[in-house]
Amino acid sequence: MDGRTVNDLIRLLPENKEIILYGAGGDAGANLTPWEKDKRFIGFCDRDVEKQKNGYFNHPVISPSQLLQRKDVSVVISTHWGAEEIRAFLEESGFPRDSIYDMTPYIYRSETGQYFTPDFMTFGEEVFVDAGCKDLGTSQELLKYCSRLKRVYAFEPDESNYKDCIRRKEEFNDTEIELFPYGTWSDRRVLHFSATANGSSHVCENGETSIKVMPIDEAVAGKERVTFIKMDVEGSELESLKGARETILKDKPKLAICLYHKPEDVVEIPLYIKELVPEYKLYIRHHSNGPSETVLYAVMP
Repeated sequence: MDGRTVNDLIRLLPENKEIILYGAGGDAGANLTPWEKDKRFIGFCDRDVEKQKNGYFNHPVISPSQLLQRKDVSVVISTHWGAEEIRAFLEESGFPRDSIYDMTPYIYRSETGQYFTPDFMTFGEEVFVDAGCKDLGTSQELLKYCSRLKRVYAFEPDESNYKDCIRRKEEFNDTEIELFPYGTWSDRRVLHFSATANGSSHVCENGETSIKVMPIDEAVAGKERVTFIKMDVEGSELESLKGARETILKDKPKLAICLYHKPEDVVEIPLYIKELVPEYKLYIRHHSNGPSETVLYAVMP
């Protein structure tokens, strides 16, 4: 991060073009004030059907197909998740390259290795559950910290992301990876889903598609001891923990659980974990200069 701000980006944009932010999520919401002060700003673009219906922070939200009819505007990619994919989509759809901007360098810095680097997290031979694995990047990073990654159980319900996982699986050596095209939950069912082809795909009532979900307990039942569970499942963490109840009680694995998707998670998730295994020691660390990347860790003393 070099000290640039959103206002520096705003000054770069053409004076005679209206502005649409692509990505109606946490990054945009946390940095909305400068845009609201600019008369050129007219709203958002997002794939989330619910937001298209209800708006975001009282501003209209259009669909990507509607945006492609507005090639006379400046588009600012306002999410760090999937920014490259968004740019590729716009360029491949014929949107003028010189009208596409990226807000990420002006707002965002996150620490690398957030699930692994705290000094209370230690690793040896690991059996890893990656709930919300996106592209297997976290599993690949874990290889840098452990003596051996014995097995990975990886869950990714977004169809586009899952295809990336299949391709990336070929990069691993000496690791058995089981990929599940499911979300994690407290039981088996089908849920509505907003598929964004990046790290922000999530369960929602008005999602334009649906996914199958399953408990982690079912995936690992009768197999070797699980040593580490990481969850970044966009608000489904508590239900996913309930679906890993037996594994947590039996194996007492290290836990790294994202805590920033719902305000109530800050209270409910630590209480649930402590209820299951009172002897766990809990830690919370924040790993960015934005509202995301807050992680709850649970380790045995």
